[in-house]
This record gives sequence, structure tokens and C-alpha cells, in this order.
Amino acid sequence: MAVQYGRKLLERKRDALIRSVEEQRRLFRRVRTEFEEWNRRITFLYSMVRMYEGSGGFRALSAGVPPVAVQVERHAVMGCRYAQFSPGSDERSASSPMLPFDLALTPLSMDDLLTTLSGGTPLLWQFINLRTKIVAMERELSRTNLKINTLKHVVLPSLVEEAKRIEEILSERERQEKFVAKRVGQRKRKTASSNREFTLDRSHENQYP
Repeated sequence: MAVQYGRKLLERKRDALIRSVEEQRRLFRRVRTEFEEWNRRITFLYSMVRMYEGSGGFRALSAGVPPVAVQVERHAVMGCRYAQFSPGSDERSASSPMLPFDLALTPLSMDDLLTTLSGGTPLLWQFINLRTKIVAMERELSRTNLKINTLKHVVLPSLVEEAKRIEEILSERERQEKFVAKRVGQRKRKTASSNREFTLDRSHENQYP
């Protein structure tokens, strides 16, 4: 049956998605550990800079800095569509930004903060992309499970009931046709018998007037 074949295909897709999601989750756990460590390092350095420089240092860092350009690429795997993000082409080719102050006149924590932020950028993009991909694959897995359950518990039982009903109707029709054929045969035999008796009677009358 086509529905059963479709259910088997969906089950294969579900199994493949489960394996892929588990693999991506293992990778994501490792990346998340590194990402959280990077965040703790940034938080510590941010506190140090704020302690010695105050909020003025951060306002100086953000002065004249344009928004980050983001490039979006669409991907699809096993019917699952997801987006992957990366720095825009300008961001990739851009050199270190010119700071509005001399780092020699700032504490070492400012230099460490900028270095840590710059060095962790690839990790940030990897974290975002893995998380986006996993969410999309989990959503597709949920939709696939819903389709499988619908076919298994709703569509297939209804088709089985419909097939059973059709078989009963055909069986009843076949019994009626056999009954009608039997009655017609009985009538034909009765008519033929009556015709033979009538013919014999006429023949007997003709022989013995």
C-alpha cells in the first residue's frame, strides 16, 4: 500500500534525522563548553576594564564602529531547511579597527579584552550556526514524527476500515448476484420443464384425437 510505503520512508527519514541531531548535539556540547569559558573570560575582563576605565572606555570603543554585516546562507538536508550565518564580506576582509585612544595609556585588561573578543569571534559564529541548525533539525524531526503518528494512528486505520467496508459490500453484492443467478436458473429450468410437458401433452393429443 502506498501509505505504508510512505510511512516507511518517513521512518527512515526520522532515523537519519535522529542520528544527525545526536551528532550535532555532541559537537554543540563541546562548542558550548568553550563558548561559556570564553564568556566567563570576557565577563571578567569587562569587569576589570569597567573598574579602571569606567563606562567612558566602552563608549570610546563603540564610537564610529559600524554595525556588523551578516551574510545568510540557506541550506537544506533531508527536507530540513535552516540558515547559516557568517560575517559579511566587508567584515572578513576588514583589518583591526582604529581605536580612538592609545592602548599604551589604558590598562592591560583593555588590551586583553579586545584580544579575547577578536579571538573568540569564530567560536561565536560556530555556536550560533550549530544552535540554529539543531533547532531547525529538531523542528523537522518533530514534524516527521507527527506525520508518522498521523499515518499510523489515523490514516492507516481509516483505510483499513474503509477496505473492510468495501470488502463487505462486494461480498454482499456477490451473494446477491449468486442468489439472483440461482433464482433465474431455477425459473429457466421450471420454464423449460413446463414447455416440455406442454409439448408432450400436445403431441399426445395429436396422436390420439
